[in-house]
Amino acid sequence: MIKTENFIFGTSTSRSGSSLVANLLSANKNIIITKDLIHFFRFIYNRYNPIADSKNQLRLVKELCLRLKYRKRINIPYHKIFNHFNKVNDYSDVLNSLNSFLLNEIPGKKIIGESANTEWRNIGNLLNLNKNYKAYQVIRDPRSILSSFKKLTYLEGYDYLDIIFFWVDAINYKLKYEKEYSSNRFITVKFEEIHKSPEISAKKLCQFANVDYDENMLNVDSWPLLINTKYNYVNISAYSKKKVFGFSESRISEWKNNLKEWEIVLVQYLLKDYLKMLGYELVECNQKLLKKGLEILENSKTLKKNFLNFKKDNSGTNARSSDPTKPENWAATDLSKNQKAKFIDTVDYENYIKELNEI
Repeated sequence: MIKTENFIFGTSTSRSGSSLVANLLSANKNIIITKDLIHFFRFIYNRYNPIADSKNQLRLVKELCLRLKYRKRINIPYHKIFNHFNKVNDYSDVLNSLNSFLLNEIPGKKIIGESANTEWRNIGNLLNLNKNYKAYQVIRDPRSILSSFKKLTYLEGYDYLDIIFFWVDAINYKLKYEKEYSSNRFITVKFEEIHKSPEISAKKLCQFANVDYDENMLNVDSWPLLINTKYNYVNISAYSKKKVFGFSESRISEWKNNLKEWEIVLVQYLLKDYLKMLGYELVECNQKLLKKGLEILENSKTLKKNFLNFKKDNSGTNARSSDPTKPENWAATDLSKNQKAKFIDTVDYENYIKELNEI
């Protein structure tokens, strides 16, 4: 088994650019960052206790292989992964075993990591597993996130505004971690800075990962080849509906052409202090439109609850309206024809449930 003492964990809110950062790092010859592949905290951590029991380990691996088969179209015989489960006594050993398997599958890479959306509250748990583990959090202008998120979400009506309170929660935890951990173990990566200054951002990430800078990280034309493995993932633009590689400053301000003015007013009213603290400029808007946004928050049961909590103590939320661990809530594996297709409406869902019950 390959020992993988070094591990890099990345996370962010939805539509924050986490895939971009994962691919930028993976373009380095020494690093591979998977994206929403293993989902260690969502599906594994503390879910197979007692984890020292080999039967629980085997079930973990079989269920992982089943998810990879139906979610990623990656077929792996379970024994190929289970063979790396030697002397597993805790979840740090589990993560090490999974990383050992992946590094064995991707020759030449020395450091492995995973980027997983919406897991900022687990950064502390990750860093406490091993003193050599590192974590980064990707942040982005909440107006950009809202603009992109509302185009792709399954949420109905105005519930897409809930992403505002997710963003607040992520930023609150970012500030918390910056106080608790040194910059050797935790850093913030800003979406806008990558597009404005990709070389500076790439070198910063390499320094954090303790690897040499690789010029291929900026050679975007080579990315399709460099990250062309079944374990990498390239995200789809909410606007063009096409895969997006590389850097473009135009992506920083696309929200200005896609958000309605009342949405901009609402975000800037709620998050003015955060925006200023993080260096995001406020734009001029018709403040009379704020009334519409506040009425929407007050008239939605879900939004009102999170709005009241925010007003009370600036708290956000990470509580989803639907449980992402349940397959009936997953997106369809193939979204090429419909970005909002659901897993439960496909034949894959029926086959997945059948095979899961057999495990």
